[in-house]
Amino acid sequence: MNREGFHKGRRPLERVVALRAPAKVNLHLEVLKRRPDGYHDLETILQTIELFDTLRVTLHEVYAGGEPDISIRVRPHGAAPADEANLCWQAARLFCRRLRLSGRLEIDLEKEIPSGAGLGGGSSDAAAVLIACDRLFDSGLELTRLEQLATELGSDVSFFVRGGTAIGHGTGSRLIQLPRVRSGQFLVLKPDFDLSTSAVYGQLKMGLTVRRPAANIQSIKPLIARFPTTAWFGYNRLEEVVLPSRPELQRALRQLREIAPVAMLSGSGSAVFAVFTKNRSLPFVVKELARRFTFVRNVGPYPAGVEITEDRTRTPTERDRRFP
Repeated sequence: MNREGFHKGRRPLERVVALRAPAKVNLHLEVLKRRPDGYHDLETILQTIELFDTLRVTLHEVYAGGEPDISIRVRPHGAAPADEANLCWQAARLFCRRLRLSGRLEIDLEKEIPSGAGLGGGSSDAAAVLIACDRLFDSGLELTRLEQLATELGSDVSFFVRGGTAIGHGTGSRLIQLPRVRSGQFLVLKPDFDLSTSAVYGQLKMGLTVRRPAANIQSIKPLIARFPTTAWFGYNRLEEVVLPSRPELQRALRQLREIAPVAMLSGSGSAVFAVFTKNRSLPFVVKELARRFTFVRNVGPYPAGVEITEDRTRTPTERDRRFP
């Protein structure tokens, strides 16, 4: 480590990175089999959407050796854990441990993506922290290395490094990028309850038949070019678990499928979404659904993953050398 500027083993800094972390929906989710480790092999198509959490990560000082000092603040209060249970906190610690770096980090997280909804907010936030730490510590990691770190945190985390449209295999972390979905309005609804991913998967009855992958890249490409289309093949196997016990979601999906080319549960829920054509007028639909759902958003597709919106990681004298 470059010792310039250190005093008693510490070097004060005020480096800041601000980011936007997008939500995702699953345009297709098939559960193929249960794995020996208790997880499930999936085939899924992931799509980022224009619904964002915002983060601000500050590196106050660096020091040689020891565990990082990580603090986290969440707004609104209670929207996510503000301690070690938060995946953002775990992402910062993982980054420092794997790269043998340490310092005092402060994470400010403003939640817009609801938790317990199957929209990937926590995973996206964790990917944002990994990307922020890479800038703050000037480690210069390739995207593939960031994705490898992300897989240690959870199945969806690596997807948010690049985002866009992708097929996920295995637990969802083996990714193949697809042509980007560029059109459509994504109407996202969440009721006033959350669902546990592990509990939903735990109730899924796989039976004796091993399900086969249905998504073929060559057949998907022309469908994406016309998306949203009634020819879309995607479905969500987890609806078999969630919908029978949640009649309000059943009713909403039945209504949405009558008027939208695509409508389904996202991930393990509790959010559902519908995709409408770009020219479809939706104010009346949104107003009616807002009477029954606590969270209603009409957003577009997003073509990328985590976005850095502010980068204050260099003073003029630092820009010509790497750190540490």
